[in-house]
Amino acid sequence: MFVGYQANGTLGRQIVDGQEQVRILGQKYQVQARIAQINGFSAHADKDELLQWLTGCNKPPRRLFIVHGEPQSAQNFADLVNQKTGWNTSVPAYQDEFILD
Repeated sequence: MFVGYQANGTLGRQIVDGQEQVRILGQKYQVQARIAQINGFSAHADKDELLQWLTGCNKPPRRLFIVHGEPQSAQNFADLVNQKTGWNTSVPAYQDEFILD
């Protein structure tokens, strides 16, 4: 039973997508289970809740880094925050570096 979203590239996503064989700690295993998934159940806040929380800050950040979620979703959220607040937002890629002063 998988509850909630399984991100691209994860073991959960491979199983939910129906792969017959998966690799765990370097070993290959046949998937011999009946798979069920409950969609739409998440402990994470949605974009509106996150935006509400962010705009409740007493002082806006100099730069907001969005580092969670799949790249396109993260970029969409960064764009939304920028449109609604005018804040400088970034979605850093792997090994990007920023100087924080």
